[in-house]
Amino acid sequence: TVLKKKFFKVTSAKDKLKVKKTDTVISLFNMKAFVSVPLLAKDRVVGIMVVDNFYSRKPITDSDIWKLTMFANQAGLAIENSQEFEKTLFLSNTDRLTNLWNYGYFQHQLTEEVKRANRFNRPLSLLMLDIDLFKNFNDKLGHIAGDKVLKEISLILKKTCREVDLIARYGGEEFAIILPETYKEKAYSLAERIRKTVANNYFHYTKTTPAKRITISIGVASFPQDASNKEELILFADKSLYAAKNTGRNRVCMFSKELV
Repeated sequence: TVLKKKFFKVTSAKDKLKVKKTDTVISLFNMKAFVSVPLLAKDRVVGIMVVDNFYSRKPITDSDIWKLTMFANQAGLAIENSQEFEKTLFLSNTDRLTNLWNYGYFQHQLTEEVKRANRFNRPLSLLMLDIDLFKNFNDKLGHIAGDKVLKEISLILKKTCREVDLIARYGGEEFAIILPETYKEKAYSLAERIRKTVANNYFHYTKTTPAKRITISIGVASFPQDASNKEELILFADKSLYAAKNTGRNRVCMFSKELV
């Protein structure tokens, strides 16, 4: 009844016969009389409110039901507004092409993760990834093919990383992955797994490219092992990335002092 946008009431023994004896809510609270009202937003049921007279045991009147319905309508609109706000917030922090987090959200979350790692003396690692020779790929096959490759690599990253890891499109063909609670050696192992997965993946358009495959280069840096703050962590991971590119591409490079 409630899902049909109508209220449902049980105010007498006769009414209670309409309700299944196995109803979990009724049996749990030992309800003698109650009213359930739909929470509506834009003519859509977004929730259900159940109210009983557990303490007072007073009869539930039509006036009570009217007041409850008015309150439920306001509550439904509040829920709808909250959901719309969350949706807008999510979209504003998401890269539309890959559905990964965007640069702005990455910067915000890295700030928070560095604070947390510093406060609790925990490790934190950062991976910076770049698709090798991607400009040449786009020039030869076009941006539509390039966009498909970006989407496929994004899916690989999601499948390979943990749920707690934050994956972002840093810009263009570059990605960043925040690895909480992760020492540099473990971050390197994950980076190698990602690199191999991408190198061995079949991308539809790669058969027309000279290398016949897509590869990525990855830089790894950690806090506080390498960097003492957020800015250094990004800088050192980026330097490691370009060291990987300058030494042949399709490889992972961990930060060392020689790169400074």
